[in-house]
Amino acid sequence: MRHLTFTLTLFAAFCCSNKTINAQETNTPPNIILILADDFGFGSLNCYGADHDILRTPYIDQIADKGMKFTNAYATASVCTPTRYSLLMGEYSWRSKLKHGVWGVESPLLPDPEKMTIADWFKDRGYNTACIGKWHLGYGKTGTLEEYTGTLKPGPLDLGFDYHFGVPQNHGDKMGVFIENDHIYGIRSDKINPYSRAFYGPQYYGFDAPQRKNIETMEDLTDKTIEWLSKQSRKTPVFLYFAPVAVHHPITPSNYMRGMSDSGPYGDFIQDLDWSVGRILQTLEYKGMLENSLVIFTSDNGGEIPGNKPTSPEIQAVEMGLKINGDFRGDKHTIWEGGTRIPLIVSWPGKVKEGAISDDVVSTMDIFATVADIIGGGLPADKAVASDSYSFYSSLVKQENRNLRTSLITIDAVGRQAIRMGDWKLIDNKYPESLPENRKGKKLEYELYNLAEDMAESKNLFVENQKIARKMITELEKLNKENSSR
Repeated sequence: MRHLTFTLTLFAAFCCSNKTINAQETNTPPNIILILADDFGFGSLNCYGADHDILRTPYIDQIADKGMKFTNAYATASVCTPTRYSLLMGEYSWRSKLKHGVWGVESPLLPDPEKMTIADWFKDRGYNTACIGKWHLGYGKTGTLEEYTGTLKPGPLDLGFDYHFGVPQNHGDKMGVFIENDHIYGIRSDKINPYSRAFYGPQYYGFDAPQRKNIETMEDLTDKTIEWLSKQSRKTPVFLYFAPVAVHHPITPSNYMRGMSDSGPYGDFIQDLDWSVGRILQTLEYKGMLENSLVIFTSDNGGEIPGNKPTSPEIQAVEMGLKINGDFRGDKHTIWEGGTRIPLIVSWPGKVKEGAISDDVVSTMDIFATVADIIGGGLPADKAVASDSYSFYSSLVKQENRNLRTSLITIDAVGRQAIRMGDWKLIDNKYPESLPENRKGKKLEYELYNLAEDMAESKNLFVENQKIARKMITELEKLNKENSSR
């Protein structure tokens, strides 16, 4: 899978095409290409304000030029597992077994295979489905190392995906291997080297299988995605969930991209992500599939800025002028906007107006209901399916907000909740009951901000706005007691 040839014409057809073939004209439902970047902050694209002199993101920016950019889009959490769960299930992660934190390396499958996922929804409607990239939702019934040497069931194939090629948890995780469908990729035996951790360090589990190379992982995942797309027919629509590992640490830009940005290795890694997106879109164009494709680019949470690591690539990029999370307060793990406000871009030729910008409040969790509207029929009346997902279809095609979503809850790494209603954001004063005492920090206080006037969340308005605060506290408590918010 070692090839990376630069092509000057890459993505040119996507940028210049004037065709407007769509699902209604061809009677073929649109392909859905969902790209979920890792730890990718609001300010890390040129189209969201990143200085072109610092880094370049031409291919993702072209999605925005040919479609709609959202300025009030949110991940449901400031860490990855909860957002990835909500994306697939259309519901808040704290309605599952995961009340705080992220899923461990050795954890069983988190989503309930008996519940409908977004992939199930597509598969039931004749789509070919694939999940390629970072998973971080567990495998199997126990998640033990011994289970990994056999068949990993249940897993993504039991959640509606026809094909899966994934990084089990994180970029650089202890597993060190890829998962293909329901087995370790290329596994040779069920042996686990007992000396591997002592020799290679705790980051290595020692499965008897090909080991991932961090510097090559982005290319490997992109190659697998292109390989899968190349086998697809234009007569059958596809749902592709591509979850690249960039820009999660370790920051490992490819040899090809190293030194190409002007913001150090972190900027190079961002450009690697942009290059992968371009290669995928080029493949769709050559397959004749792009003009009937709805492409979504977004992120699982804000970018990480490790203040305790002054020599980290992220800090280096900040010192060189990159505003990873724009002008927002906080970063990954935190409850503030820098942890959960993310880029969200949608293109759909002939349907979404080119260069459009929407200020509507939307969530990655809402993608489920939105594509259900797009493909036809919408979500079922049964609120057990995508119980917290609201469609932003009208925002996309009519550029109007019907105010379907009147509130949105986000959480941080320890499960502390915040609720947004209109321009107001209230942060709760409680930790989850299930959070161990040793993970609780200082005593919390309510925080209330008017984001229209104070996007940096610099002035707590809780004391002087008790009426607004009490209304939001009541709504937060109500949503936590109910099984659905739609």
